[in-house]
Amino acid sequence: MQEYFRACERVAFALLEAIAESLGVPPDALTRDFVGRHTSFLRLNYYPCHDPLCPEQPASATGHLGIHHHTDAGALTVLLHDEVSALEISLDGQWILVEPVTGALVVNIGDIAQVRSNDRYPAPVHRVRASTNRERYSLPFFFNPAYEAIYAPLAAVTNEHSPPRYRPITWGEFRWKRQQGDYADYGPENQISDYRIRGVDRA
Repeated sequence: MQEYFRACERVAFALLEAIAESLGVPPDALTRDFVGRHTSFLRLNYYPCHDPLCPEQPASATGHLGIHHHTDAGALTVLLHDEVSALEISLDGQWILVEPVTGALVVNIGDIAQVRSNDRYPAPVHRVRASTNRERYSLPFFFNPAYEAIYAPLAAVTNEHSPPRYRPITWGEFRWKRQQGDYADYGPENQISDYRIRGVDRA
């Protein structure tokens, strides 16, 4: 598991450096808050065929989702999942099934990359459908910066025609507030849209 974590870490660093290059900034512009002090984690997901609250019925029959729609809070998510089709991405108002490809990884852009790129790399809204007749397993690696990291749109991607769309965000504060919505009901769930500067339209 530790070896897999380190492999995902290498993939994530390489991808962030490639995104930085595409934005016309130095390779380390997006990774400075990650080197040697990132707060990434690996999650082991198990989706049963039956809802634990209604074990006599298939999970899909209860109308429940494996995971409700959301965007990922960090910079990137590197996902390894099995051959069971369940992950869906929202595109143009429709849910598109992500068909598993043997030996391939699924990579999600996260909220941090969306903010740093000033919406050039939008974080996709996605969800997981309840399995109909097969259990499902997945291993998402969430690539997150140091808790004290403060991020905002890069100066290189903003100008008078494309002003910053987000105010500066402290990762530790944002993650804490998002976690409160993930695991308890303490009011509205914290979203990246809460940090959008009013009056600036999204591209």
